[in-house]
Amino acid sequence: MKLFSRVALCVLFMSAMAFLSGCKSKTGDGENPDDISGINANGDGTTTPGAFGDAGAGVKSPDQWTPIPGVSLPAVYFAYDQSNVGTSEYAKIKAAADHLAKNPDHCLIIEGHCDNRGSLEYNRALGERRAISIRDALVGLGVADNRMQTVSYGEEKPAVQGDNEAAWAKNRRGELIPAK
Repeated sequence: MKLFSRVALCVLFMSAMAFLSGCKSKTGDGENPDDISGINANGDGTTTPGAFGDAGAGVKSPDQWTPIPGVSLPAVYFAYDQSNVGTSEYAKIKAAADHLAKNPDHCLIIEGHCDNRGSLEYNRALGERRAISIRDALVGLGVADNRMQTVSYGEEKPAVQGDNEAAWAKNRRGELIPAK
């Protein structure tokens, strides 16, 4: 009988520990460090006017940015299964940096996209790497990191439909969306 009680107590203790270790912390520990939703210039839930580098006073936090109608920048295209920006695409990134320099109240939403080959999870991760690669290139050209937001859609928002090389090439892209 004592053995049964000890085993039952151990099982109860281990179940409680498993339950507690699976609970999400309310302090934010263990959350995805790449999730920038709700993060702002101060990183503490407040926004300081002018805190977005060259963006100037009164700029919204990234979760409040909206695309600017009628303002567009060219898409940056990628090679199959690649996230590094090809040399032929740097002129487009330079154009985006120039646009942001001339429009200090604009920010940039960078969307990473993929063709439909590969799993949903793989393509979402590849789209994220593509968006980050574009962001890093823009930072290298002097654009403040806090004026940009990255998002990955993977294969979810194709530019064109089709299962051929021409369609796939158009879908392997990074969209640069000016926003306020």
